[in-house]
Amino acid sequence: MQFSLRETGKSLPLITIGLIVLNILSIYLGYKIYILRYIPLFTVLFFLVFYIIKTPKTRAIVVSIFVMLALRELSVFYYYKSFGQISYILLGCLTYSLIIVKRLDMFTTFLKDRAAIICTLIFIILNILILNELIGLVKDSYQGTFQSGLIFLFGVIISLLGAIAVLYNQVVNSDRSLAFVFFVFCFIFSDVSSLLGYYLDIYFFYYIDFICATLGLAFFVYTVLNTRNNEEENNELTEFY
Repeated sequence: MQFSLRETGKSLPLITIGLIVLNILSIYLGYKIYILRYIPLFTVLFFLVFYIIKTPKTRAIVVSIFVMLALRELSVFYYYKSFGQISYILLGCLTYSLIIVKRLDMFTTFLKDRAAIICTLIFIILNILILNELIGLVKDSYQGTFQSGLIFLFGVIISLLGAIAVLYNQVVNSDRSLAFVFFVFCFIFSDVSSLLGYYLDIYFFYYIDFICATLGLAFFVYTVLNTRNNEEENNELTEFY
Protein backbone atom coordinates (compact mmCIF):
# COMPACT_ATOMS: atom_id res chain seq x y z
CA MET A 1 0.00 0.00 0.00
CA GLN A 2 1.37 3.43 -1.00
CA PHE A 3 1.15 6.42 1.31
CA SER A 4 -0.22 9.56 -0.33
CA LEU A 5 1.65 12.78 0.50
CA ARG A 6 -0.92 15.11 -1.05
CA GLU A 7 -2.01 16.64 2.28
CA THR A 8 1.26 16.39 4.19
CA GLY A 9 3.59 17.37 1.37
CA LYS A 10 6.66 15.52 0.15
CA SER A 11 8.75 17.24 2.80
CA LEU A 12 7.39 15.07 5.65
CA PRO A 13 9.65 12.03 5.01
CA LEU A 14 12.74 14.26 4.68
CA ILE A 15 11.84 16.20 7.83
CA THR A 16 11.32 12.93 9.70
CA ILE A 17 14.72 11.58 8.63
CA GLY A 18 16.38 14.84 9.69
CA LEU A 19 14.69 14.75 13.10
CA ILE A 20 15.68 11.10 13.59
CA VAL A 21 19.32 12.05 12.96
CA LEU A 22 19.04 14.91 15.45
CA ASN A 23 17.51 12.61 18.06
CA ILE A 24 20.29 10.07 17.61
CA LEU A 25 22.84 12.86 18.05
CA SER A 26 21.02 14.03 21.18
CA ILE A 27 21.64 10.60 22.74
CA TYR A 28 25.20 10.23 21.50
CA LEU A 29 26.36 13.77 22.35
CA GLY A 30 23.77 14.85 24.93
CA TYR A 31 26.14 14.36 27.85
CA LYS A 32 28.64 16.75 26.18
CA ILE A 33 26.29 19.32 24.65
CA TYR A 34 23.46 19.95 27.11
CA ILE A 35 21.17 21.78 24.67
CA LEU A 36 20.88 18.59 22.58
CA ARG A 37 18.85 17.06 25.41
CA TYR A 38 15.98 19.31 24.33
CA ILE A 39 15.81 17.71 20.87
CA PRO A 40 12.90 15.32 21.76
CA LEU A 41 10.88 18.29 23.05
CA PHE A 42 11.82 20.28 19.93
CA THR A 43 10.68 17.32 17.79
CA VAL A 44 7.20 17.33 19.34
CA LEU A 45 6.86 21.10 18.98
CA PHE A 46 8.14 21.00 15.39
CA PHE A 47 5.50 18.44 14.38
CA LEU A 48 2.85 20.54 16.17
CA VAL A 49 3.83 23.61 14.13
CA PHE A 50 3.95 21.48 10.97
CA TYR A 51 0.39 20.28 11.68
CA ILE A 52 -0.91 23.81 12.32
CA ILE A 53 0.65 25.10 9.09
CA LYS A 54 -0.58 22.22 6.92
CA THR A 55 -4.07 21.63 8.26
CA PRO A 56 -7.00 23.61 6.81
CA LYS A 57 -8.75 23.37 10.18
CA THR A 58 -6.94 23.08 13.51
CA ARG A 59 -8.59 20.57 15.86
CA ALA A 60 -8.38 21.18 19.60
CA ILE A 61 -8.03 17.50 20.48
CA VAL A 62 -5.02 17.08 18.17
CA VAL A 63 -3.33 20.16 19.65
CA SER A 64 -4.11 18.82 23.14
CA ILE A 65 -2.39 15.53 22.30
CA PHE A 66 0.72 17.41 21.14
CA VAL A 67 0.68 19.56 24.29
CA MET A 68 0.47 16.45 26.48
CA LEU A 69 3.39 14.92 24.61
CA ALA A 70 5.41 18.13 25.04
CA LEU A 71 4.68 18.22 28.78
CA ARG A 72 5.72 14.59 29.02
CA GLU A 73 9.06 15.41 27.39
CA LEU A 74 9.53 18.17 29.97
CA SER A 75 8.86 15.69 32.79
CA VAL A 76 11.81 13.60 31.55
CA PHE A 77 14.16 16.25 32.98
CA TYR A 78 12.78 15.44 36.46
CA TYR A 79 12.59 11.68 36.01
CA TYR A 80 15.23 11.11 38.68
CA LYS A 81 12.64 12.34 41.19
CA SER A 82 9.46 10.52 42.16
CA PHE A 83 7.12 13.26 40.87
CA GLY A 84 8.94 13.24 37.52
CA GLN A 85 8.33 9.51 37.07
CA ILE A 86 4.69 9.88 38.11
CA SER A 87 4.19 12.85 35.76
CA TYR A 88 5.74 10.98 32.83
CA ILE A 89 3.54 7.91 33.24
CA LEU A 90 0.39 9.91 34.08
CA LEU A 91 0.82 12.18 31.04
CA GLY A 92 1.30 9.06 28.92
CA CYS A 93 -2.00 7.68 30.21
CA LEU A 94 -3.77 10.98 29.47
CA THR A 95 -2.23 11.25 26.00
CA TYR A 96 -3.27 7.76 24.93
CA SER A 97 -6.71 8.25 26.47
CA LEU A 98 -7.12 11.37 24.31
CA ILE A 99 -6.12 9.37 21.24
CA ILE A 100 -8.77 6.78 22.12
CA VAL A 101 -11.30 9.62 22.46
CA LYS A 102 -10.21 10.90 19.04
CA ARG A 103 -11.00 7.47 17.61
CA LEU A 104 -14.24 7.14 19.58
CA ASP A 105 -16.03 5.94 16.43
CA MET A 106 -13.65 2.98 16.32
CA PHE A 107 -14.09 2.39 20.05
CA THR A 108 -17.83 1.93 19.50
CA THR A 109 -17.08 -0.58 16.74
CA PHE A 110 -14.60 -2.30 19.04
CA LEU A 111 -17.26 -2.77 21.75
CA LYS A 112 -19.50 -4.57 19.22
CA ASP A 113 -16.78 -7.05 18.25
CA ARG A 114 -16.71 -9.88 20.80
CA ALA A 115 -13.60 -11.44 19.28
CA ALA A 116 -11.75 -8.12 19.55
CA ILE A 117 -12.84 -7.72 23.18
CA ILE A 118 -11.72 -11.24 24.11
CA CYS A 119 -8.36 -10.85 22.35
CA THR A 120 -7.83 -7.48 24.01
CA LEU A 121 -8.62 -8.88 27.47
CA ILE A 122 -6.15 -11.72 26.89
CA PHE A 123 -3.56 -9.22 25.66
CA ILE A 124 -4.15 -7.00 28.70
CA ILE A 125 -3.75 -9.94 31.09
CA LEU A 126 -0.51 -11.01 29.39
CA ASN A 127 0.66 -7.42 29.40
CA ILE A 128 -0.02 -7.09 33.12
CA LEU A 129 1.88 -10.33 33.83
CA ILE A 130 4.86 -9.03 31.85
CA LEU A 131 4.65 -5.64 33.56
CA ASN A 132 4.52 -7.37 36.93
CA GLU A 133 7.78 -9.15 36.14
CA LEU A 134 9.41 -5.92 34.95
CA ILE A 135 8.21 -4.03 38.01
CA GLY A 136 9.65 -6.80 40.18
CA LEU A 137 13.05 -6.12 38.61
CA VAL A 138 12.94 -2.40 39.30
CA LYS A 139 10.69 -2.17 42.37
CA ASP A 140 13.45 -0.50 44.39
CA SER A 141 13.11 2.53 42.10
CA TYR A 142 9.49 3.11 43.11
CA GLN A 143 8.13 5.03 46.07
CA GLY A 144 5.20 2.94 47.32
CA THR A 145 2.61 1.18 45.18
CA PHE A 146 1.14 4.23 43.42
CA GLN A 147 3.69 4.20 40.61
CA SER A 148 3.21 0.46 40.12
CA GLY A 149 -0.53 1.06 39.80
CA LEU A 150 0.08 3.76 37.20
CA ILE A 151 2.29 1.39 35.22
CA PHE A 152 -0.50 -1.20 35.22
CA LEU A 153 -3.05 1.42 34.13
CA PHE A 154 -0.67 2.55 31.40
CA GLY A 155 -0.37 -1.06 30.19
CA VAL A 156 -4.15 -1.46 30.04
CA ILE A 157 -4.60 1.79 28.08
CA ILE A 158 -1.92 1.02 25.48
CA SER A 159 -3.29 -2.52 25.09
CA LEU A 160 -6.75 -1.10 24.38
CA LEU A 161 -5.30 1.48 21.99
CA GLY A 162 -3.32 -1.20 20.15
CA ALA A 163 -6.44 -3.35 19.75
CA ILE A 164 -8.43 -0.39 18.42
CA ALA A 165 -5.65 0.46 15.94
CA VAL A 166 -5.53 -3.11 14.58
CA LEU A 167 -9.32 -3.35 14.31
CA TYR A 168 -9.47 0.06 12.61
CA ASN A 169 -7.02 -1.10 9.95
CA GLN A 170 -8.90 -4.39 9.45
CA VAL A 171 -12.19 -2.58 8.87
CA VAL A 172 -11.01 0.38 6.77
CA ASN A 173 -7.77 -1.00 5.24
CA SER A 174 -6.51 2.35 3.95
CA ASP A 175 -3.15 4.10 3.95
CA ARG A 176 -4.44 6.28 6.78
CA SER A 177 -5.50 3.35 8.96
CA LEU A 178 -2.17 1.62 8.33
CA ALA A 179 -0.34 4.81 9.32
CA PHE A 180 -2.43 4.87 12.51
CA VAL A 181 -1.29 1.32 13.33
CA PHE A 182 2.35 2.30 12.75
CA PHE A 183 1.87 5.41 14.89
CA VAL A 184 0.39 3.48 17.83
CA PHE A 185 2.93 0.68 17.83
CA CYS A 186 5.87 3.06 17.34
CA PHE A 187 4.77 4.85 20.49
CA ILE A 188 4.29 1.57 22.36
CA PHE A 189 7.81 0.44 21.41
CA SER A 190 9.12 3.89 22.36
CA ASP A 191 7.56 3.84 25.82
CA VAL A 192 8.57 0.28 26.59
CA SER A 193 12.14 0.98 25.42
CA SER A 194 12.24 4.15 27.52
CA LEU A 195 11.24 2.30 30.69
CA LEU A 196 13.64 -0.57 30.00
CA GLY A 197 16.47 1.83 29.22
CA TYR A 198 16.00 3.80 32.43
CA TYR A 199 15.22 1.07 34.94
CA LEU A 200 17.51 -1.63 33.55
CA ASP A 201 20.22 0.91 32.67
CA ILE A 202 20.63 -0.39 29.10
CA TYR A 203 21.67 2.60 26.99
CA PHE A 204 20.83 1.02 23.63
CA PHE A 205 17.11 1.13 24.43
CA TYR A 206 17.20 4.94 24.30
CA TYR A 207 18.04 4.82 20.59
CA ILE A 208 14.97 2.64 19.99
CA ASP A 209 12.93 5.00 22.17
CA PHE A 210 13.89 8.20 20.32
CA ILE A 211 13.71 6.73 16.81
CA CYS A 212 10.31 5.11 17.39
CA ALA A 213 8.94 8.27 19.03
CA THR A 214 9.97 10.40 16.03
CA LEU A 215 8.52 7.91 13.54
CA GLY A 216 5.35 7.69 15.64
CA LEU A 217 4.92 11.46 15.57
CA ALA A 218 5.40 11.50 11.79
CA PHE A 219 2.74 8.81 11.31
CA PHE A 220 0.42 10.66 13.72
CA VAL A 221 0.79 13.87 11.71
CA TYR A 222 0.06 11.88 8.56
CA THR A 223 -3.18 10.46 10.02
CA VAL A 224 -4.50 13.82 11.24
CA LEU A 225 -3.68 15.62 7.97
CA ASN A 226 -4.88 12.88 5.61
CA THR A 227 -8.62 13.55 5.85
CA ARG A 228 -9.67 13.15 2.22
CA ASN A 229 -11.28 9.73 2.83
CA ASN A 230 -13.09 10.60 6.07
CA GLU A 231 -16.59 10.19 4.62
CA GLU A 232 -15.70 6.88 2.96
CA GLU A 233 -14.17 5.57 6.21
CA ASN A 234 -17.25 6.58 8.20
CA ASN A 235 -19.49 4.72 5.74
CA GLU A 236 -17.34 1.58 6.03
CA LEU A 237 -17.45 1.73 9.83
CA THR A 238 -21.24 2.14 9.72
CA GLU A 239 -21.73 -0.74 7.27
CA PHE A 240 -19.33 -3.08 9.09
CA TYR A 241 -21.94 -3.84 11.70
